[in-house]
Amino acid sequence: MARGPPGSNITEMVSECSLLLTAGRLSKDSSDIIMAACSPKSDPGAQYRCIQQLIVSSPEFHTTNTMQRSGEPRAMLPSTKGNSTKYKAIVQLFLAGGADSYHMLAPHTCAPINVYERFRAIRGKNSLSEGIGLTLEEMLEINGNNPEQPCTKFGIHPNLSVLRDLYNVGDAAFIANAGLMAGPVDVNTYRQNMGSVQLFAHNDMTRETQMEDIFQEHAGTGVQGRIASVLKGKGLSVNVFSISGTQVVNVGEVGGVTAYTMSSSGMSPFNSNPSITDMTNVIKNLNNATKKDSGIFAETFASMFTDAITSHEKLVTALAGVDVTTPFPSSSIAQQLKAVCSIMKSRANRGVERDLFYVSQGGYDTHSDMQANLVSNFFDLNEALSSFVTEVKAQGIWDDVTVTQYSEFSRTLDPNTGGGSDHAWAGHHFHIGGGLAGGKVRGLYPEDFEQSPSNPIALSRGRMIPTYPWDAMWAGTAEWFGIEDGPEMDYVLPMRSNFDNTYNAAELYGAL
Repeated sequence: MARGPPGSNITEMVSECSLLLTAGRLSKDSSDIIMAACSPKSDPGAQYRCIQQLIVSSPEFHTTNTMQRSGEPRAMLPSTKGNSTKYKAIVQLFLAGGADSYHMLAPHTCAPINVYERFRAIRGKNSLSEGIGLTLEEMLEINGNNPEQPCTKFGIHPNLSVLRDLYNVGDAAFIANAGLMAGPVDVNTYRQNMGSVQLFAHNDMTRETQMEDIFQEHAGTGVQGRIASVLKGKGLSVNVFSISGTQVVNVGEVGGVTAYTMSSSGMSPFNSNPSITDMTNVIKNLNNATKKDSGIFAETFASMFTDAITSHEKLVTALAGVDVTTPFPSSSIAQQLKAVCSIMKSRANRGVERDLFYVSQGGYDTHSDMQANLVSNFFDLNEALSSFVTEVKAQGIWDDVTVTQYSEFSRTLDPNTGGGSDHAWAGHHFHIGGGLAGGKVRGLYPEDFEQSPSNPIALSRGRMIPTYPWDAMWAGTAEWFGIEDGPEMDYVLPMRSNFDNTYNAAELYGAL
């Protein structure tokens, strides 16, 4: 037989729930607040639900402390100051699953070494098969504009025309043969110089790419979280958002900027199914200011919980009535970028000077039917980015926004038997934005893809070792965003000092 609510009246129900849920630590003040809030419910079952919801929102439930309220209201979060610095935003676009970026950027016209023929050969072209490499006829041609590259022209996948168009007007650029690195390595040294990183493993490479801190100098934090922490310390108003779940890339040090995690449909209500009408205010009252000798853990929870509720309310208010004017497709990545545009459009309401965003598109773990999968994925990505660029330009902030694209790794150049490619390492990635000194393929595109004693960067099956780190793009982008060279940059990018081939803001953006 199912048991009904404990106790014969609300006082007994609160007492028994306190015993079960807090080991009896619920203070008299908390008990009185809960009884006053829940007693108007006439049904004992409804009272019981109300009591449970409120107790699990109390500091006593979340800590082992007792709570001693001071009777004073808790200090509110300070109002966000108005903009005194030009607004800027970084949008990290993560292609999850390990994108085959040799389909994103392929060799086209190369001399004196015909890199294109080497590329087609390792991608499986022979007398019986065309393999999985892009043909010259398929490619959207771009000039490399870099005499250090082995090719004067490169090719972009035909379903990524937005990248070709932006590149040709200087609003997009690539960094070739890049990847997660702790320092320069080759075929003889890469294993001992990558710490405990599990190369070719999705989960580890994703996490390490987001943290950019292989030797854990700032353990548990991510590169965008550290950027936000530095800028907050310099007095800038900074917000950090993920539109794709909780991500370590947005985690900063304790006392830094707390990231918002929201869906592409916007901010969900704090409590979508409250037991009582005024439940949020009752919860705030349960977490009100404490006496100086009250438990520190209870006070910490109560303070952070109240701040989170207040921040949520402020963001909901700032976003209310804000909508974008550009039509966006219905794909997941398009709706995430639409949400980013909505948030950016609320920048004046939020009084914010810097925004950092994380969005992701899945489906890149292409162990089979790789070309067909990329046709679909790149089509969705192209449409999403096209709408995004149109909307950001309409908002008048195209010069102040940078989209940085990453993936945990690229894929084998040598195809498998299922028409796919498998986990590898180095690949190519892009960034777009109106402020870029774009129209250039940076990094160093490989000219030889076969493993041999004379090739220092090729492993078996065309697994390429990076010659440029993720730091190459991050350094200049972070500087453009407000991170100063020196200790600030060393904190944001703790592995940067191991390289001499990163790009500064002047190289990536020209005059600031």
